[in-house]
Amino acid sequence: MDLSVRALFGLMQWCDSLFPAGGYAHSFGLEEAVRDKTVHNGDTLFLWIRSKLLYAVVPGEGVLLRQAHAAALREALDSVCQLDAEGLAIRLAREHREGGRAIGRRWIQMTADLYPTGWTARCLQALADGALRGDPAVAFALAGAASGRPALPTLAGYFYGVASGQVSAGLRLLPIGQGEGQRILHRIWEMLEAATALEEIVAEETVPSSFQPALEIRGMRHEAAEMRLFQS
Repeated sequence: MDLSVRALFGLMQWCDSLFPAGGYAHSFGLEEAVRDKTVHNGDTLFLWIRSKLLYAVVPGEGVLLRQAHAAALREALDSVCQLDAEGLAIRLAREHREGGRAIGRRWIQMTADLYPTGWTARCLQALADGALRGDPAVAFALAGAASGRPALPTLAGYFYGVASGQVSAGLRLLPIGQGEGQRILHRIWEMLEAATALEEIVAEETVPSSFQPALEIRGMRHEAAEMRLFQS
């Protein structure tokens, strides 16, 4: 789907590492996977990110994002809050819930700041009241809808952000270089592009699902780690 230059620039802004959401401080289980040698080089990092996307992010967060984007276009706050609660519920590790909330809350605040409307003000008030807690997929959907970006480019931006965040963490945890990191991102994007049913997987009527116990267990272990580089 074609994007206007303004919409494309806005998407790039939200996916940029300079955007003040704080994602760089979280590894979401990757640090523990490196500690126990599950991830130890570029190839295993690719497999880790691939598994995270295919079994948790795309069928879970992706579906919620698609549904939240549609609800935001209708300005259906009750539906957005329900999806927000579902999104946090499928994150079993407390570290993943709280880390995701910290990022999501910042996205909602920045959405109201960059796109000031009555609707974004209502979302910000719902966040302050606790009705909206800050699931990151739902928050990114609110930003996409508020900026006029269609659902699929918004999804693509979210998936890229997840993948690039994991690659960035991997570069700090593993003896791999920037070039290897870019090759991993390229392989990830080729993998997602090959999933021709992606649009069907994240259709609005799909029930969100997430099953990646290895990811959740690493997150739970990381919460109790005596030494860690990334936030818990």
